[in-house]
Amino acid sequence: MKKIWLSLMLLVVVALSAHAQFEKDVWYMNASLTGLNLSHSENEGTNFGFALTGGAFVADNVAVLVNLKGDYKEHGMDETCVGAQARYYFSSCGIYGGLGMAYKHLSCVGFKKNLVCLTPEVGYAFFLGRNVTIEPAVYYDWSLKDASDYSKLGFKIGFGVYF
Repeated sequence: MKKIWLSLMLLVVVALSAHAQFEKDVWYMNASLTGLNLSHSENEGTNFGFALTGGAFVADNVAVLVNLKGDYKEHGMDETCVGAQARYYFSSCGIYGGLGMAYKHLSCVGFKKNLVCLTPEVGYAFFLGRNVTIEPAVYYDWSLKDASDYSKLGFKIGFGVYF
């Protein structure tokens, strides 16, 4: 029981110390492993993705970010994506919500398609130190055209740096 209380107290201290990182004029960079999708397809085979995100806090708890993402599928459509996002951090903890737009290029043998997507996400910035975080997040890439065929729910985990 003591371990549980100690863990809860440590979590509260870490969450309260995170507030200083979400202030105006703080820069942010993140590298994420994506493609950990919550859907499964036997036809896709190996699925691996990588995303880079960077930006700055324009106001306390509000960041404007630019995203670059690529996904590789062994037996499916490869994806390249560029986008922008606004993100709001709740000041008392590391929970954040984001909303953005992305331009996505899909390709495989004999097929190419370009899409515009609305990209909401919810995540948590767990601080390992003063400026470094592990950030798990759930995202949804909602295609504005052919939503049922090209929208995607997924999970990503990344390392963030605040400076």
